[in-house]
Amino acid sequence: MEHKINPSKGRVKPPQNGKVAPPPTRRRRQARRPQNLQQSQLPTNASQTVARYPWKRLIANVTALSILCGCAAFMGGGAWLSYQLIVDPNSNKWIAKFVPEWSRLPLATRDSIQTLDQIKASVRKLGFTIGEPLPLPIDKSSDNSVSDLLLPVMVERNVNAATVCKNPCRQIVELRVYKRVQIPDRDSDTVQYFQLASSVNIEGPAESFVIASLADSKSNNQGSNQSLPLTQIRRFDGKPPAAGIWFNVSGQLLQGDKKIPYGQVVRYNPSQNHLISLLDWTSAAGQPPNWQQIVKGSNPQLAIDQTVGLEPQFMIYQIGSRQFVPNPVQLTAISLEEFAVNDETYKNALRLAKSGLWSPALNVMRSAKGKAGANWPIVAQAQLDTIEFHAKITRAQAIASWASPGQQVLAELIDGRWTEALQVFEADPSNSHEIAKTLKNDGGRLWNRVDAALRVNPTDANVKAWGALIVAAQDGVREAMNWLDQQSDTDSETRSKIRNLVNKLDEAVSVAENLEGHKSQIMGSATLINNINPAEWLEPEAKNELKLTEQQVWYQVQVASFYDGNRWVNSPFADVEVRSFPATQVKWLWGRLGLQADPKIKIEVAMTNGQQRVAVGTVKAVQVQDGNLRLLAAVDKRS
Repeated sequence: MEHKINPSKGRVKPPQNGKVAPPPTRRRRQARRPQNLQQSQLPTNASQTVARYPWKRLIANVTALSILCGCAAFMGGGAWLSYQLIVDPNSNKWIAKFVPEWSRLPLATRDSIQTLDQIKASVRKLGFTIGEPLPLPIDKSSDNSVSDLLLPVMVERNVNAATVCKNPCRQIVELRVYKRVQIPDRDSDTVQYFQLASSVNIEGPAESFVIASLADSKSNNQGSNQSLPLTQIRRFDGKPPAAGIWFNVSGQLLQGDKKIPYGQVVRYNPSQNHLISLLDWTSAAGQPPNWQQIVKGSNPQLAIDQTVGLEPQFMIYQIGSRQFVPNPVQLTAISLEEFAVNDETYKNALRLAKSGLWSPALNVMRSAKGKAGANWPIVAQAQLDTIEFHAKITRAQAIASWASPGQQVLAELIDGRWTEALQVFEADPSNSHEIAKTLKNDGGRLWNRVDAALRVNPTDANVKAWGALIVAAQDGVREAMNWLDQQSDTDSETRSKIRNLVNKLDEAVSVAENLEGHKSQIMGSATLINNINPAEWLEPEAKNELKLTEQQVWYQVQVASFYDGNRWVNSPFADVEVRSFPATQVKWLWGRLGLQADPKIKIEVAMTNGQQRVAVGTVKAVQVQDGNLRLLAAVDKRS
């Protein structure tokens, strides 16, 4: 059939003989309208509906998108779980927490569920051994009456460092936690089954790390980077934090005749079945770490004792949080280097504390807290509590009874008691000599205190006096006075007083040096005695040597006069009275008598035939009473 096209209209003409189609209905005409009509061309009712309810379309779109995302996440999670179970069949343990305990069957192979004997056998096949199992606390909310176990995995290795462990050393290299598993088709009442819940590799600290803790070590051996063996594991003594289970894995390094403990702090998180090593530690004082309530708060702190001699020093660690779900804790040291308050009084307190002046630092820190009021930060409070902890120790040492003036002065100076220490120094010439030796042997600890105290209070005359005495003991009188001239705000009266103290120290040192070579020249009368009361005699050294051999007898010598290196001293001996610190003053008197260089004495002894002979005895002790001076000598018998 041929169609004709009207070129002017550009559309097909209908066939000539065809029937004319009825006009389209209204609905059909509307459906055929172009889709790109503007909103204004839409019917009035449709336009009003869209404008009135636009949120319905938004809700529908969001709902559809949420369902789509949820399905995708569910499918992805299932795929991830499937992959985990394929790669690691033991990764299902976290699922067991959400199902009844009687139905906690592992999805892993049955080879991962073992008795304790089977676990030990499998470890032995790998060349390791199992140490003593540590039972973990039983969860009271659980149906289990048998505790889970922490098993140390050990191996024998040779160690080059001197440790308290014979080669080959049996050391811990891994810690494992095994959870008790109940299996319905097995007799779990008579046989206990376990499954590995967590493990962590363990390696001891380097030898250099342990040796570095010895502040007074004079050895040139700084240690190697070799890891030291960890040989013991136990739960912490005291009151550790309630959250988690804390273990101390430790060993000991031999440094001369001293045993230095070291180790690691390990925490187990039962809620996540996770073991982690949190901290390497060592103690110069030879004490294991312990948990104490030092900083006011809910959790205790871990204190590691680094004390050397009378110098208290503790590393104190607080429990902090971190973004790590299996074990969201960490141990953070309380630092005195951090300034939490922009206040000069507060900063002075930290300066004093860092020098070891804990008691003065505590007083200044409390003053700073009073000034800050409600703005006192938590960090500053932790520093204050740390300072107070150390101050209690130095205060107790300062008020203790000491047999030596050197030790007494050292304890006083460590606590910042400058005035009290000067009183001990001035009490007796023998004290001055003993204290001079203490100051001369100072390795900088006392000097750091003097320097810090003068920075905070440059006008303190007693601190200046001790600074000059330290310089005089180490470098001489001239250097001491030069140092004093460089100090600000020193008036003539203070300078004169300090000069007298320095001269007294120099004189005591000179006399002591002369006495070291001075030999005894003693005149008196000797009497044979059968028995003695050791409590009535004073030895130069507390050695409890007032005993005789079978070939010796006791003679008591009543001294009439003696030469002290400069002059003859005659009875009565008013200037040799023993007052405070008798042990030190007896040693001082021992030197004046010449017995320090030569304790031998010649005694005329009556023989059976009526004649006299000269016997040589050894002076063992001295007695001073009411101006009388007596010596106790052991003399060999002769026929």
